[in-house]
Parts: sequence; structure tokens; C-alpha cells
Amino acid sequence: MISTRFSLCFFSLVALNLPLIAAPPKKVASVEGITEYQFENGLRALLFPDGSQSKVTVNMTVLVGSRHEGYGETGMAHLLEHMVFKGTPKHPKIPKELQEHGAQFNGSTSDDRVNYFETLSATDENLEFAISMEADRLMNSYIKKEDLDSEMTVVRNEFERGENSPSSVLGKRIAAAAYEWHNYGKSTIGNRSDIERVPIENLQAFYKKFYQPDNVVLIVAGKFDETKALDLVQKYFGTIPRPTRKLDNTYTEEPAQDGERTVVLRRVGEVSAVGFAYHIPAGPHEDTASLQVLSSILSTRRAVSRLMGGPI
Repeated sequence: MISTRFSLCFFSLVALNLPLIAAPPKKVASVEGITEYQFENGLRALLFPDGSQSKVTVNMTVLVGSRHEGYGETGMAHLLEHMVFKGTPKHPKIPKELQEHGAQFNGSTSDDRVNYFETLSATDENLEFAISMEADRLMNSYIKKEDLDSEMTVVRNEFERGENSPSSVLGKRIAAAAYEWHNYGKSTIGNRSDIERVPIENLQAFYKKFYQPDNVVLIVAGKFDETKALDLVQKYFGTIPRPTRKLDNTYTEEPAQDGERTVVLRRVGEVSAVGFAYHIPAGPHEDTASLQVLSSILSTRRAVSRLMGGPI
């Protein structure tokens, strides 16, 4: 009897086209003031309230980058980063709206992820705007042919600037030599012909595949009320249906390097540059954090001068 009544109620909600209420998020862990929540549709959210701040930052990280690109798709993740700023039916002029809210904002693309963030004055209205806008452009960005035609030239200009930088070109060649099989050896900016010729249908399919709540980590940090923020994330992100598609786990492993590899790059000009690359453990390894700190230390001018015996 209980089962029958539940079925009738469920049918009534569907027939009336009323939204079904998603299950509340589950608290996964809390470490040093940062709390992780897992939502029913696969979304992960990290909340880091800090009352000493006067601003709040909302960061949406989509777990797709250049390593997920296939043959003919190089640069696609970065192209989409540009395209997602072109608006949605609800937010047709995203940069203008962000400026009107006094936000500092940007996006970036890397090997493993694309991220979008905005830092605003810490008000409830600004917090709701940022969370609702990010949820909207996650699912409803235009990704139109006319926008691709205009943004392609912007991205191509980025590509050309990189090609005119000796250190940038050297970095690409070193990465290509460091990885024989893994896509980490390919640059995020992509190949010129792929940037120029990518069909809009392919870009739209890439967007629909990866821009889904189960492939997103949302971070809210700064001055905000955690309960209110969690309610807003549930309202705008948590109600997005979990996609039916399944993302494949990549399984290519780079074999152990069997000796030193050397790249020599010669071009017209008087600039000299030297670069080194070392293979380190994967991200989850316990030594990763220490290696990142070491990399930052060794990358500073002060550290390099000390190592070379020069003035600090």
C-alpha cells in the first residue's frame, strides 16, 4: 500500500512537470576549515569560510584539459574556456555582468582542468549571483558558430605569441621529448590547424560531454555563511540531473624513461634559454606537495642566485 501511494505521488509530480527535490549533499570531510560535500548528481564542493576577509571567491573547476583531447581536438579545452564567456540565454553578457558586480574574474586551462573564478565583495547577493551564473554557464552556454569564428582568431593570436617566445617554444619541445605516449607531451594551446578548423559540432559535443556536474569541483572561499552557501549550491548546482553518459577512465601510462633526453632548438635571434624537466610521482603520491614546494623555491630568482653563488 505504501509503495502504491508513493508511485501515485511520484506520477503526479511528473505529470504536473514539477521539479523533483534532490537529496541533500553529504559531508565528506573537514580539514583545517575546508569542508568537502558530495552531491547526488556527482558534484563536489569545497567550502572555506574565512570571516577575516572582506571578499568571497567562487571557483568552478571542470575536470577536462588538454590531456583529454583526441586526434584533431588539440586546443579544444582552451577554446571552450573562451567560448563559455560568450553567454547563455539567461546571462547573455557574462563579462559585463561580472564587471557590474565589481568582480575580478578570469579563467585558465591546463593539462587536467579548466577553471573559472570571480572574486567579489562579500554580500549574499553577490554570492548567489556567482553561484547561479556558474551553474548556468556550465549547462547552457551558447557555443555558437559565430562566437567560434571570432574567438578562434583570439586563440590563434595566443598561439602565435607563444611561437614568438623562445622559452615558450623550448618548453613545448621539452614536454614533447619528456612524454612519448601520454598527452602531457602536447601543449594546452593546441595545434594551429586544429584551432583554425575545428567544427562547431565537435566543440559542442566536447562541451556536452565534459561540462556536467559529475565532472566539476566547486570552491567557495572567503567571507560567507556556510549554511547559506551550501543551500545556494544545492539550489543551482544540486538540482542539475546527473548525466547518463559515463566518462572513460584514461589508462595510458608513460613508461619509465630509459636515459637522458636532449632537445636543441635553433632559431634566428640572440636569445638563449635553457630548460630542464624531471619526471615526478603522480598527483596523489605523498611526496607531491613537497615537490611542488621545492619547485616554487627553485623557481625564484633569490633561490637561483643562491645556488649559482651570485648576489641575492
